[in-house]
Amino acid sequence: MLGELQKKAQELARRGGAEVPFVRNILVIQNEQGSLGIVDEESVPEFNIRRFYFLTNLPLAASRGAHAHKKLRQLLICLQGAVTVELSNGSRTEVFRLAKPEQALVIPPGWWRVLRDFDLHSVVGVLASETYDESDYIRDWDEFLAWTRRDDDARSVPFSPLTRHVAAGDAGSIGVAAERAAQRAIRSGQYIGGEEVSSFESAFASYCGVDHAIGVANGLEALELALMATKVGPGDEVIMPAHTFIATAFAVERVGATPVLVDVDLETSLLDVDKVAAAITHRTKAIMPVHLYGQIVDMEPLRSLAESHGLVLIEDAAQAHGASYRGRRAGSLGTIAAFSFYPTKNLGAFGDAGAITTSDPALAQRVRELANYGSAKRYEHTSIGMNSRLDPIQAAFLKEKLLHLDAFNERRRDLAARYLSALAGTPQLALPKVRQDASHVWHVFQVRVLDGKRSALQKFLTDRNIGTNIHYPAAVHEQPCYSGRDWGMQEFANASQICRETLSLPLDPLHTDHEIDRVISAVKEYGRVHASRGGE
Repeated sequence: MLGELQKKAQELARRGGAEVPFVRNILVIQNEQGSLGIVDEESVPEFNIRRFYFLTNLPLAASRGAHAHKKLRQLLICLQGAVTVELSNGSRTEVFRLAKPEQALVIPPGWWRVLRDFDLHSVVGVLASETYDESDYIRDWDEFLAWTRRDDDARSVPFSPLTRHVAAGDAGSIGVAAERAAQRAIRSGQYIGGEEVSSFESAFASYCGVDHAIGVANGLEALELALMATKVGPGDEVIMPAHTFIATAFAVERVGATPVLVDVDLETSLLDVDKVAAAITHRTKAIMPVHLYGQIVDMEPLRSLAESHGLVLIEDAAQAHGASYRGRRAGSLGTIAAFSFYPTKNLGAFGDAGAITTSDPALAQRVRELANYGSAKRYEHTSIGMNSRLDPIQAAFLKEKLLHLDAFNERRRDLAARYLSALAGTPQLALPKVRQDASHVWHVFQVRVLDGKRSALQKFLTDRNIGTNIHYPAAVHEQPCYSGRDWGMQEFANASQICRETLSLPLDPLHTDHEIDRVISAVKEYGRVHASRGGE
C-alpha cells in the first residue's frame, strides 16, 4: 500500500500537482520494561532527518502550526496522547488523527498544516528534512493561497532541470538515496576501487546484457580505452559519423588513428549504414557508430559488414543508456562499447564518469590493465596505459540511479510522444523519426527548423522563459580544429544541414506535463506568428 501511495505522489508531481500526505507505520517494541520506538533512515526513505523538535505542555484548546513549507518535508509522531492534524493544499483538505506512537504522518511540501484537539499530556515529535530556514515558511493563509496558485507560465522551463533530481521538495528526486550512497562510500574507507565500484560494474553489466563492465573516469577515456584494447592505433582508420559530439573523433585521434567520416541519415541523425561500405579501405580497423540522441543505429548491417571485413565494431553509447535494438540493449551489440555518465545523460553521475562494456573476457581484462597504468600486478606494467578510474562515490551514485533508469526512460518516452503527437504537421518543423526496430530513450528531443529561422524560434522560446539547446552547431569536419583537413571526396551534406537546423527542446523525466505543454504551445504560437507574416 505504501508503495502505491508513493507512486501516486510521484505521478501527481510529474503532472504538476502536489504530493499527497500519508500515514507510515513506525516500529514500536513493547515489553514489561516499556516501549521502544525506532525511526531510522530505512523507516523514512523520503528524506534525511536534519532536525528534530517536539511539542509538549499543550493546552487542550490550543492549536499549533498554521503555516506551510515550500520545500521542507516532515514526519509527525504523537509520542503520547493524541492530536488532530488538518492539512490543506489550497484545493483539498485532509484530516488525520494520530493517537498512538506506532503511526506517523508524512507531510510533503506545499501543505498548510494546523495541529489541534490535543489530549491531556500530548507529546508530538517532528522530524524535518532541513534545518531551520525562515525563507521556507509561509505563515499567512492568503499568501499561501497565492503561492499555490502562482502563475506557472511566469516561471521558466529549464532545458535540463538537474537540481530537481536531488531537491528535497521534488517528487522523483533521488537526493536522499544519493546522500546515503555517498555516506556509505565515504564510510567504507575504500576510495579507489572497492566494493562500490565492483558492485556497480556488476549491476551495469547485467543491465546491458553483457558479461563485463569496467568503470572509467569519463566518456572520452572510455572511447579511447575501447580503441586501445582492440589495438586500434597509428596507421589505422576508424569509420564514424560526421554528426556527433567531438569526443568520438578525439578518441580516435588520441590513439594515433585517423577518423574517416560518413554522412548521417537526415531523418534520424544517425550514421547512414548504407554509406559505410564505400568508406572501407585496407587501412580500416574499426567501425564506431554513435547511438545519438538516445536511438540505436541499425546495427545488424554493420555487424555483417564488420565480420566480413574482419573489423572491430565499437559502440559509442554515451547517449543511449537503456536503449534497445531488436530486444538487445545498447552496450551489447558490438565488440565493445563505451558509455559516458556525464551529469545530463539518462544515467548521469554527479560529475565525470564512464564505463566500457563487453562480453569478451580478454578485452575486459585488457581494458582494466590499460586503465590502471597498464598494470595487472602492482608495480608491474606490461603496457603503456593511463589512470582512468571510476570514483567509488560516483559508482555508489550510479548504482542508486540505475534502479530508476527504466522508469525515467519510460517517462522520457511519454513526454516525447506528447511532443510528437502535438507538433505533428507543424509548418516548417521536421520531427525526429523513430525506427520500428529500436526503443528510443530520448536523451535529446531535437527538431529541425526548416526555414532557416532556428535562431528566431530559439529567441521566441527564450523570451517565454523556455530553455533550449543545440546538439550540435557544427559537424565534426566543420570544427576549427579540423580546419584544412582533407576529407577526400566525401560529402557530409546531411550532417551540415542537421547542424544548421537542429534545435533541442526540453525533455527530462522530471519535467511536468504542464511544462511540456507550455513548450508545445509556444512552438505552435511561433508557427502561427511566422505563417501570418508570410514566412518573413
